[in-house]
Amino acid sequence: MIGRSMVAARYRPLASLAALALLACTLPTPGRAEGGPRSLLITYRSTPANRPAFRQYLQGPASTRLTALKKSGKIADYQFLFNWYNDTLTWDAMAIVQFKDYADVAFWNQLEQTSPGGLDARGLALGQPVITVSADLQWEAGDSIAAGSGRVFYVIPYEYRERAEYTGYVDGYVIPQLKGWMQEGILSRYRIFMNRYPVGASWDALFVYEYRDIESFGQREPVMAKVRGTLRGSPQWAALSAAKQQIRSESENVIADDLPPR
Repeated sequence: MIGRSMVAARYRPLASLAALALLACTLPTPGRAEGGPRSLLITYRSTPANRPAFRQYLQGPASTRLTALKKSGKIADYQFLFNWYNDTLTWDAMAIVQFKDYADVAFWNQLEQTSPGGLDARGLALGQPVITVSADLQWEAGDSIAAGSGRVFYVIPYEYRERAEYTGYVDGYVIPQLKGWMQEGILSRYRIFMNRYPVGASWDALFVYEYRDIESFGQREPVMAKVRGTLRGSPQWAALSAAKQQIRSESENVIADDLPPR
């Protein structure tokens, strides 16, 4: 991943016309969530030999444990995603754990003392937590398709130059596209998380797109081009499009399945 100092140096100059247009835009931006962050995103690495068993473990014992925590009110919800491919540049699995309030994070912190990343000894023999991010679910829309229906998850991490500028960019450039993709019928849901403490080697923003099925995911590029074609007539959107390379940088993407409990 590009270092933060390198990102700042690389993206310092803005194309003059795009900068003027961008600064002229007045966009509504979501505020920082009240209180502490209520989402934890945990990535795990396994080995090629252990990937099948780790996947089964997450669907079995790990899901059983987190389902029990959800029923008891210790967590609000959880989801396991599993990378389609063995990829040394990304992760094998990701857990998205959500809490009803920040105070409940204290319970998870106690759990971490004996079960790092929520894994017991059996799980830690198959995969290890690598990075845990405390985040805010800043944007969300759509309805999740039922587990086991063939839905496809596309996860994209970003680093940004400045938070307020980036939230304006998401509001004015990204969200209109996502609405178009949903209207075209390929995207059923999206979630955009913002790292509450964006320092170090992790991501600043994480997009989790949920496509209806593999056929819908295969239509991603032509639908993206179609929707962008309809938006180019907006001066505001066009200005943000021209400036996006200076506003954020993108890291390795992941195509994933979700792992419903067995």
